[in-house]
Amino acid sequence: MGDMPKNALGRGLKALISDDGFVSVPQVEEQELPRDGGVGTLPIEKIRANPFQPRKEFDEAALEELKNSIIENGVIQPVTVCREGDSYQLISGERRLRAVTLAGFKFIPAYIIDAADDSSKLELALIENIQREDLNAIEVALALKSLTTKCNLSQEEIAQKVGKNRSTVSNFLRLLKLPLQIQDSIRNREISSGHARALINLPSEQQQVKVWKQVLANQLSVRQTEALVNRMFKDQAAKPAPPSSSERSSHLSELESLLRNNLATKVRIVEKKEGKGEIHIQYFSHDDLERLLEIMRHD
Repeated sequence: MGDMPKNALGRGLKALISDDGFVSVPQVEEQELPRDGGVGTLPIEKIRANPFQPRKEFDEAALEELKNSIIENGVIQPVTVCREGDSYQLISGERRLRAVTLAGFKFIPAYIIDAADDSSKLELALIENIQREDLNAIEVALALKSLTTKCNLSQEEIAQKVGKNRSTVSNFLRLLKLPLQIQDSIRNREISSGHARALINLPSEQQQVKVWKQVLANQLSVRQTEALVNRMFKDQAAKPAPPSSSERSSHLSELESLLRNNLATKVRIVEKKEGKGEIHIQYFSHDDLERLLEIMRHD
């Protein structure tokens, strides 16, 4: 490709920069680049952002560190792009592209692949990012979900494509069932995916949020969180099971029948939570009320 120094790409952008800080590599003509499977040095202005990027937030401090590393050591790994008319669409490597742009460079090493349609681009973008980028667990889960909903892939197919076990894919997807405040806590790296996998086993959002708050307040480790969840299950199992509706109905019916016979009037028992309830006794006149009161006083 032109007069580019041999192995320049292998040494990163640093090898392509002159002493005054400017990139010295000439713009590569499109016809010199292979249609797929090739690595070239592309002008940054020709690369468009990826609309299917799983990462939604980019830490400014981390970008600054990456920019400084690239200035010092060059781009170690090319970004991945596909052709789109006269330009290129980014498949993976947005953090690198942003950092290179911040560094003031005009060119970046790029691996060029072939993607025929939007579905293929989406699938490639998600898979590339899941495999290569430092996504948090919720970003990975959302990317995996997109592969199921937008690319119509089964969990088994996804596992094969991203190089993970099917159970791992399933565990990531389960995280999306957690309350949003816990998902945000995972995004912010306040808790790990290990904490989250323990919380997801709790049967209600109320319990999940309760334990999550304890994890944050006491800075519990994953193992401590798992132990806390297990204790909650044991405590729940130790409680006597409430009678079934049929058993309760039968018992209340017997009591109502006994009271009706003793009081000679309509009686209804209404059971509430925690063993509490009400007894409704009907009377049909003042004399009837006096009669009932007399029975109660006598008893």
